[in-house]
Parts: sequence; structure tokens; C-alpha cells
Amino acid sequence: MDHKTYLFFDCECANCFDGIGKICSLGYVLADDELNIIEQEDLVMNPECDFDWYLFSPKNKCQLAYSKDYFRANPNFASYYKKIKKLFTNGNTYVGGFAVANDVGFVNSACDRYYMDYILYRAFDVENLAEKVFGCKKKLFEWAEFLECDTSILTSHKSVDDAVVTLMVFKKICEKLQKSPEEVLKENKDFFVNTEEVAQAAEERQYKKEMTAKIKAYYNKHSPNPIRKKYQGQKFELNKKVFSDLDRALNIAKRIYDGGGVIMERLKGAGNVVFLDDSIEPEKKASMEKKGLKIVLAEDIEKINV
Repeated sequence: MDHKTYLFFDCECANCFDGIGKICSLGYVLADDELNIIEQEDLVMNPECDFDWYLFSPKNKCQLAYSKDYFRANPNFASYYKKIKKLFTNGNTYVGGFAVANDVGFVNSACDRYYMDYILYRAFDVENLAEKVFGCKKKLFEWAEFLECDTSILTSHKSVDDAVVTLMVFKKICEKLQKSPEEVLKENKDFFVNTEEVAQAAEERQYKKEMTAKIKAYYNKHSPNPIRKKYQGQKFELNKKVFSDLDRALNIAKRIYDGGGVIMERLKGAGNVVFLDDSIEPEKKASMEKKGLKIVLAEDIEKINV
């Protein structure tokens, strides 16, 4: 019989500045095919970056489990890379976590920071499973309480403890469903994410962030030397649907700027609102006109040779 093992993991980060999480601990718990714990460990590491001050603030209810000095006294991610890769890529092991796409992303970011190849694996999201089974949202330790797991000696936001609690929650769900862990995973394949998918999603988020910043760089700015004066003295607001195509939105913003117009994040008086098309409800159109707002179509701005 082919016996599987189950690896649940969790990461904590020193900071997530610029949308990039810098891992300072990766905790895991390894269990057999009946979800009995075989081993567990907290891989505490030096993030080699500043810590977000809020993590150690008295106002933060979920502080990190160790001191800054203890984190810094440990090896960095690169030192643990081979061990983590071996754990995650054992062909006989299922990998899982809670809101696991975040943790997969943190590992990817660490690989990027240290110029190491991505660790290729799939990970199952226990959070999505719990939400499907019970029809509601909860945090990890809230699920543990809801399912009557004993977490009395465990600490939230200690990576290894969070991994253990994730295992506990998964085990309780399997018991409720009266199915083996492998049956539950096979029946919920949509709850797996893989390294490449998470990396692609991160790239798309970064692209969206950069493009949105470029568009908003035109906000509240007058061109000192407009190429044409088509929109001289006019104010504009971009309808949120314009941002569905960021390349197009940037082109529109540039044309308005080059035409002498000014883009506002929100118009507080009369002005022009740019829409992608004219499929606007008559009631909304009438309400806008009443406020002195004129509807301008994206294609009309794109026709202007500025």
C-alpha cells in the first residue's frame, strides 16, 4: 500500500514592504496518512532586512514569537533552501497550509531575493476547504476553537504552531466528512495552488501596481506645454471600469494631460467622466448631468491626435 505523508507549513515575515514578504520563520509539521504527527520544526531565519515596527508594538495583538536578536542570530533562507526543497518536493507528500497561496508567495519571494530556483510543488488550502464545508469565514485559531481543537499550549503567529493548528483543523474536517485525508484532497482539487500560478499572480499584481502608479502620476497635474489645447481648463475623472485595461487607461490619461486637461481622482464639481462605452443606465446618466457631469467615451479621447 502506498502510504502518503502530509506536510503543513506556515511562514512569518519580518515585513511586507513593497508587497514582498521577507520570511523570518517557516514552520512545518509532517504527519502520516492518518494525520499523526511524525516531526515538526520551526525554521527560524535571519530575514536580513528591517522588521516592520508594528510587529513588536504593544498595540499588535499578534506579535512574532521570537525577539529581533534571536531572528538575526539564525541562518538566512538560503541556508535552509535545500532542506525546504527536500520537504516540499518529496513525491509521496501532500503539502498544505492555511491561506496557503500567501505562504507559497513568500517562499517564491525568498527564492527571488537569494537568486535561487523556485521550489516546484502544489499546496492545498485548508482555509478554502473549511469555508466550503461550513459556509463561513474564520481565522485559523477561530476555526480551531470552532472545531474544538486543543490549542492551549500553542501560540498564534509562531510558524510551527500555526502549521500544527492547520493540521488539527484539517483532521477535524476529515473526521466530520468521514473520509480519509487523501479522499478529501482528491475531491477538492480546485483548492490546490502551485508555484507557477502564485508567481504569475504576483507578477500580475506588480504590473497592475506599477501601471496604476503611472496613471495616477497624471492626477492633479497641468501640462506646462500641452501639445494641443483640446481639453484646456477641463477636469476629468476616470470611471473605475477604465482600469480594466491598464495600458488603455494610461494612454487615455496621457492624451488628456497632453491635451491640457486635468485628471482628478474624484470630481467635486462639474467636469467630464470617462467611460469605456455608452452602456450607462438612463437614471445614472440623468443624475450625472444634473450634477454638471458630462459623459465622455474612451474611444473619443483615443481619436484625438495629441
